[in-house]
Amino acid sequence: MALRSVRVGRLAGIPIGIQPLWLAIVALITWSLGAVYYPDQAPGIGPVAAYGLGLLSALLLFASILLHELGHAVVARRHGVEIEEIDLWLLGGVARMKGYPKAAGDELRFALAGPAVTLAIATAFGLVGLALPASAPAAIRALVSYQLLINGVILAFNLLPAFPLDGGRVARALIWRRTGDLARATTTAASIGTGFGYGMVGLGAFAAIAGALGGIWLALVGLFVIAAARAEADGLRVRTAFSGREARNLMTFPAVSVPAGASVADVVRDYFVARRYAAFPVLDGERLVGLIDRATVERVRAERRPVTTVGDVCITDPSLVVEESQDVAELLERPAFQRVGRAMVTTADGRIGIVSITDVNRVLRALELAGEVPRRAHAA
Repeated sequence: MALRSVRVGRLAGIPIGIQPLWLAIVALITWSLGAVYYPDQAPGIGPVAAYGLGLLSALLLFASILLHELGHAVVARRHGVEIEEIDLWLLGGVARMKGYPKAAGDELRFALAGPAVTLAIATAFGLVGLALPASAPAAIRALVSYQLLINGVILAFNLLPAFPLDGGRVARALIWRRTGDLARATTTAASIGTGFGYGMVGLGAFAAIAGALGGIWLALVGLFVIAAARAEADGLRVRTAFSGREARNLMTFPAVSVPAGASVADVVRDYFVARRYAAFPVLDGERLVGLIDRATVERVRAERRPVTTVGDVCITDPSLVVEESQDVAELLERPAFQRVGRAMVTTADGRIGIVSITDVNRVLRALELAGEVPRRAHAA
């Protein structure tokens, strides 16, 4: 998910983010339910009421997904895993966790927490449906029935053993518990997940050709599962490669820095163009202020660059400042590093280096060449 989410609040102390494409799927669900489902289930319902219930149904759906992810996050946090945020996006939601579970039992509890929440939600809507009197409006019955059905679908889908879905994480936990080898368990679970993903793509494509437009959605989910399974396997491979390796051994040193009081226009001309680096530490005298990179510069309108200082717009996330002894595997798991692609390294004598994803990839390729790290598996 390359798009950056917008923070909209906190729940149980965990930041909640929404990606722009989430609005598109909310609109699509609202339109689908308002145009077809509610007029069919509640004959005579007016367009305003139908689309209003469609929107309410879409929001309740994503509230259920949010609670599902919150279940994962709260259990993970209780077992020492830091939660960066929960994101709602095009295909649902994801709890961004920093790090890996420490034991197979922890992984199993994390994985089952979300489905347990969804089961509770589905049960609650089922009980509400049973409690509704026969005189209840058809539109209300339709709303409750839809929430019961969609939460049942979410529960069943997430329990498929297609890593990194919840069922796949349960499978990894069980394999890990039996073998005692997280890397082996991840590789096996990722292979199973990839197989399920290709199956979803094939079934979705067949359904779409047959005229069922929902097949397109299934195929998209399948592609996501394939990509996510490979990313999980690659992530563990990289973590294993860099665990115990310190930032001092990878960083570019010394880094060229820019003064905080310089205008963005001057820094573009005198540093980005002249030096041809992708990012620079920003200093206010001897004090490290932050980092200026190309993406940050591009967000400043051209006419504002001569009157805007880099100190005003630079990235100031403290998690992007590390010491020489920083474990690179841990650094790679930091969401800020994953977003920006680099971090600043401070030395004992006050000088600054930069370690970037380019440095990491360069070392990773060298380790692969030396046979110290298995090469990335490629699809046939």
